Amino acid sequence: MHNSLYLSMNLPCTLFETVSRFDDNSADDMRYGDMGQHDLLALGLNDISAKVDPWRFIRYDFPHPSYVDGMFGVSTPGRKISHDECVDILFNEMKELSHEFSFWGEYKSLIGELIDHFRYGNGSAFYSQKLNSAFHMRMSKLSLRSPLLIIKDCIQREFAKTHTKMYIPALLHQIEIMLLRSRLYKFNNPQDRANGLGISVHDISAQKIILLNLQKYSLGWSATVHFEAQDHFGLDVSDIKNELYREFRFFRIWFFLQHHRDFAFKPFLTNFNSVERIDNYL
Repeated sequence: MHNSLYLSMNLPCTLFETVSRFDDNSADDMRYGDMGQHDLLALGLNDISAKVDPWRFIRYDFPHPSYVDGMFGVSTPGRKISHDECVDILFNEMKELSHEFSFWGEYKSLIGELIDHFRYGNGSAFYSQKLNSAFHMRMSKLSLRSPLLIIKDCIQREFAKTHTKMYIPALLHQIEIMLLRSRLYKFNNPQDRANGLGISVHDISAQKIILLNLQKYSLGWSATVHFEAQDHFGLDVSDIKNELYREFRFFRIWFFLQHHRDFAFKPFLTNFNSVERIDNYL
């Protein structure tokens, strides 16, 4: 049998998939409109915005310091507004506050796009070429225990053992085992705290690695690998109980807009992917 035909009979092959499922709309951070005022106040969310009181629809005449209502019970003066005006103010404030986490680099505008999708997307999935590009750039750095480096090393070792014919089932099984020890790609490096990727995605919820193609030549080999990833743009109770996150108005506004039953903006799935080519020649 011709070697290229033999290889293609075993491909494409899923080499790795996270325990966390793709399209998991039942996840806690995908819930919305499930809380009333009592529930939110019980989580300590009495201070949501510096510009508006979303409980009473009052726009403050002056920026609202965080300690005023919470500590002294003194009401900040303001004027009555409509529900729609309150929504406008909260989303604009959320965008302004996002600059704390996204103020340099080519991906700094990404969080603004996600916030707009949160408001207008009605829970539909989000796709972005910027995220695809960022994902590709992240995996192009072949760091220790990176999945792409593990796949490349496994194929190269098999090729070095026999230049005539690769035993593909054994090779695929070996890659699957080695990938269990890999360090999956995430957007949680120190620079991601400022370039917009950390606040936009951070810890990727689900990932899948698929070997699409493997070609063997007399002097080397080449392979094509597809990386699929998905994250949830949504917060759950454990997020807002986190001592770090709850200190930022950005997250308090986000949680309020998502979970308050009178606002109930829908979280959504963020999808991105990258197709990588690896090879080695003598």
